[in-house]
Amino acid sequence: MAEIFDRLVIRILLAAFVCLMLYLYRYAHVIFYPSVKRQVLKRINPAENPADSLHLFARLIGISLVFSSITFNESSGFFLSIFHFAVWGTIAIVLYLLSLFIVESIVFYNFDYKDEILKRKNMSYAFISFCHAIVIAYLTRTVMIEAENSLIILLVLWLYMLVIVGFSVKYYIFISKLSFNRLMLQKNLSLCFSYGGFALGAGFIIASCFDQEHYDITVYCIQVLLKTILSLLIFPLFKKGLVYIFPIKLGEDRGHQGHIDADMQSLGYGFYEGSVFIAGAILTTMIVNRIQFGTIYPFF
Repeated sequence: MAEIFDRLVIRILLAAFVCLMLYLYRYAHVIFYPSVKRQVLKRINPAENPADSLHLFARLIGISLVFSSITFNESSGFFLSIFHFAVWGTIAIVLYLLSLFIVESIVFYNFDYKDEILKRKNMSYAFISFCHAIVIAYLTRTVMIEAENSLIILLVLWLYMLVIVGFSVKYYIFISKLSFNRLMLQKNLSLCFSYGGFALGAGFIIASCFDQEHYDITVYCIQVLLKTILSLLIFPLFKKGLVYIFPIKLGEDRGHQGHIDADMQSLGYGFYEGSVFIAGAILTTMIVNRIQFGTIYPFF
């Protein structure tokens, strides 16, 4: 009975410690987004600016995902374990925020948070940022698990992940018919659902490439690269196949460009593209990771 009570107390203390780290994370967020200082430090009113609420609380969900990769092993001693938990929690916060800052600097290089969220209350910008927060959190969680408490391996995999993500976000303009910059300026919601589906699908593929056995870091990185390239070749086949199997008609008159453009900017088309991207990504991971040839053929 005493042992059960001790475990309960330890869990309660860890929960309180995590809440403390989340409190510190709230202020660390200001370092990468100085313009949000006023919003972060005051009491939050979700009804005042829904776009700002979505942008901020997406990061709360993201850091919670990252924290789920950290383990607490009491067998090595309580104080040593709590120190390990605190150090890796701090590393997780820093890597997550830095990753998010880098990725959004690439995607939103023509846009500014202060203008789009605080002034224009752009929900399309906020939803895309929400997807970035979830995807980057999931990928950071994946590399932290694969690093197995090795700081050097973690840094190598994290940088490797950032390079792959940086190239993948540029892939959107080649597979989507929507104009990212123009529709973002128009606060068009079709864009956010289309790009959101692409971001979630790309994150799912990249995470599946990192999720594999590894004994040597060099061989592991090569295997990740080979699976990423293979996914890049397989995904367009599924995308074209899904579009061919589930065709759509744009515009009342297919020769009328104005009707076609109007339909492409509708919510329905955004849902369509986003769904095709996610479905294609899931099927791609099946082909890349769920087919085993044995030892006769290469493992990729």
